[in-house]
Amino acid sequence: MKTPIESLLNLKRWEEDEAGSNFAVKLKELAVEEGRRIELEDSYAAEGMVLIQGGAVETTIEELKNRRDYMEFLINEIHKQERVIKAKENEVERARQVLIEVSMERRTFEKLDEKRKEAIEKEFLRKEQIVSDEHGTTGFSRGRL
Repeated sequence: MKTPIESLLNLKRWEEDEAGSNFAVKLKELAVEEGRRIELEDSYAAEGMVLIQGGAVETTIEELKNRRDYMEFLINEIHKQERVIKAKENEVERARQVLIEVSMERRTFEKLDEKRKEAIEKEFLRKEQIVSDEHGTTGFSRGRL
């Protein structure tokens, strides 16, 4: 039969597992968004290199305008992605704080459960000692009579 503390401890363990899973999901989402930003930055760098090296190859003014427009688009996308990453970082931090809080609560309940078990063990040993003392006293008394 489970005691209320054991039931709460199991609940806290479950909550900690859920918080840990949520934290892991948020970290994964952040990594995906950072990967997207890196891809955008790489595309921007590649376009810059094409523009720099494009002077040797015949290009039209229209092509240059299109490349410039694309680079401006990439810059805007990079800025948007940085805002998304900042929001994801905030979500990760909130998930981390929840995980820390739940872990602390679980540890508190584990300590309470340990203290309860120790108290039960002490009480058992005390009662065992009383019974042992009674048997010793009874045996001693029988020997004297």
